[in-house]
Amino acid sequence: MMAPLLGLSLALAAAPALAALGQAASVARSSSALASAPAARALAAGPVAGSSLYTSHPQQLENGTVVQEYATPAGLVFAVTWRGPVLPDLSLLLGEFFSGYKLETDQARALGKRGSPVNVMSQKLIVRSSGRMRSFAGYAYAPELIPAGVNIHDVLQ
Repeated sequence: MMAPLLGLSLALAAAPALAALGQAASVARSSSALASAPAARALAAGPVAGSSLYTSHPQQLENGTVVQEYATPAGLVFAVTWRGPVLPDLSLLLGEFFSGYKLETDQARALGKRGSPVNVMSQKLIVRSSGRMRSFAGYAYAPELIPAGVNIHDVLQ
């Protein structure tokens, strides 16, 4: 009974973890942080350079959804995108920005706006999420974290 549990915990510890906005990119995180996040696997041998101003790190979740994080040269995640059959856990992807996202979406629902697409635009967070069963896509970024010289619209294409 202990062997399967040990194998599962080792497999989870070896998988890359998703990073949240404002945190260190998943490739820069320690193995102790990896064990507490959902299992994901890197889609490339290492980070894929988007330019000299940022790096891009694609990962595929166990459910098939691909999450891409964009990080500054210092390793700080300033944007994330997702595409796949299941909407990722936005509380994990947005990190400290999730409370602002939740407040905005709760206010929209109180005004009668329900369903997809979700648009949140504030000074601290931009989120666009849309989709339907088995086909979700979206992005989120923190405007204040975008590196100087980076056009976020070019990054998110």
